[in-house]
Amino acid sequence: MSSATKSTDPCLDRESYRIATLDDEIRADQLCHELLRRCYLYLVEAHELPAEETSRLCYGASYFLCEYLIPEVRISPFDLSGQDVRRFGGHWYIIRNMEPNLAELTGILEGVLAFAAFCRERDLMTAEQIAAIEGACAELDFYRDRIDSFWAIEKEGYDAWQAVCPLKD
Repeated sequence: MSSATKSTDPCLDRESYRIATLDDEIRADQLCHELLRRCYLYLVEAHELPAEETSRLCYGASYFLCEYLIPEVRISPFDLSGQDVRRFGGHWYIIRNMEPNLAELTGILEGVLAFAAFCRERDLMTAEQIAAIEGACAELDFYRDRIDSFWAIEKEGYDAWQAVCPLKD
């Protein structure tokens, strides 16, 4: 199925994730949970990953999709970009967690990569998207610096910190 093709399965149809109202957001969130269930089964069956590892990866993907992408960015998971991942890891995750840390963020990003691979396998994302997502997930030094510089903010320094990786254009 090409990215331009409309699926008869709402879970795989990017239009099902268009969000304009609260009802749309609730529907998209429910669809994400079903999509993640399918991703879990794919990882266990196709890649023969142990259930514990698969759960860890799907938890990371779930956090990213259901806490950030759907309610904050309000786009289809199939429209995910490297920039969305970078904004998540370099800003949103840091300001939304009591103790942001690279170990936890790395786990989430590994889940995002597993989810993107699942989508690519089904032609729901392009090779270019996957490359951009992989690149953004690999920027661990950038995320470490962002977390460290966040903890080092003094006085009026938040605006300068935010300007390095703003949430919106």
